[in-house]
Amino acid sequence: MKREKDFEFVISEWKTFEVPPLIEREIEIPESPSSIVCIAGGRQVGKTYRMFQLIKELLRKGFTRDNILYINFEHERLRNLDANNLEEMMKVFYKLSNVDESKPIYLLLDEVQLVKDWDKWVRRMFDSGNFKIYITGSSSKILGEKIPKSLRGRSIDFILFPFAFTEFLKAKRFKIEKFELLLEKRGKLLKILEEFVTYGSYPKISLIEDQKEKARLLISYYRTVFYKDLVDNYGIENTSALDAFLKYALANFSKYISISKAYNYVKSLGIKSSKQTLIDYLNFSNEIFFLFPMEIFSPSIKARKQYPKKIYVLDNGIITSLFPENKESWGRLMENLVARNLIKETYELPSLKVYYWKEYGKQEGKEVDFVVKEGLKVKQLIQVTYASGLDEIEKRELRSLVKASNLLNCKDLLVITWDYEDEVEFKGKKVKFMPLWKWLLKL
Repeated sequence: MKREKDFEFVISEWKTFEVPPLIEREIEIPESPSSIVCIAGGRQVGKTYRMFQLIKELLRKGFTRDNILYINFEHERLRNLDANNLEEMMKVFYKLSNVDESKPIYLLLDEVQLVKDWDKWVRRMFDSGNFKIYITGSSSKILGEKIPKSLRGRSIDFILFPFAFTEFLKAKRFKIEKFELLLEKRGKLLKILEEFVTYGSYPKISLIEDQKEKARLLISYYRTVFYKDLVDNYGIENTSALDAFLKYALANFSKYISISKAYNYVKSLGIKSSKQTLIDYLNFSNEIFFLFPMEIFSPSIKARKQYPKKIYVLDNGIITSLFPENKESWGRLMENLVARNLIKETYELPSLKVYYWKEYGKQEGKEVDFVVKEGLKVKQLIQVTYASGLDEIEKRELRSLVKASNLLNCKDLLVITWDYEDEVEFKGKKVKFMPLWKWLLKL
């Protein structure tokens, strides 16, 4: 079907579109890449605005819109496209643009995975050598080993998460110029941190002051993830089972869950499903950067697959908007936030892996929140606790660190606290205590 009229509308709209003000993201994207740039991340994390940031940078350097084409394939006029339609898109672009042939053409393709056979067209355009191509998607299917075969070896990956704490502080116009000045503003910093932990750091949410409005928008984000990214994208028909499973996972964030327990919960609600279906739901949720299951630390692949997983969520705001009672679960919210940051690092550095550690088979087995492994070596052991003083930290957590330290041959022992900093010796081991804000700022 001819779609020229649709493209004329969308491209004409782009030509007159005023790029909105934005908080510049810290993730660096090359302006003159030799490969296709793939930017992936969850819903509403700011992929589109990172494209806008790139457009602003290009315009500042003398490029004009005649050599830049930005298309969002979620536009209501661009449904049900295939690769053949993209030829029409370029035909319209050349008709409406005075292209400078001496410069490359920048193609910024937002949510391109919605176009059937998009990868073959993108490869052909890239191979022509005339285009700098950037694509975004809300699924890890556009990344690395999961990207269509036609693009393997031709793309570089970038993962976008919600605002880091440094970016969140920018949104709040809170400046840290010198560490010495930080102490004077510590009260305000901790208040901002409370908001960061409680309502999360989706870019748009970060700019809203009203708490009720934050909660309503966060619930709408969940619904969009549910219907667009999961139901529509994966063709899920049993929406009752999906909703029950997601709510179960969200309610049990930062806790151990097993598919068997999740299955029994869904079954108790009178909803028919299967364990394999719930496994699929978890995998789908991980592919769209919504839920992150973490495995136990073990050299045995079988053990890592069989033992319960700890479940973490992309953003704390989703949790507290759906389950407001969890606004008081400070320890778990802090742990979820730390997990998100560590998981983000594993995408940026593939040799880095994160696990939890736990002794099973004992009545009160010791456990450590995070085992950070780089290559073959355990790099760091981390506990997270909502504490503002040494007397508030349970000795059980320190004993667990020491036990894991001896077993895993790791000397870097860290306890992330709310606002307590120190270094002590415990059972012959040095343990460092660091406030959450300082860990997030990497000070």
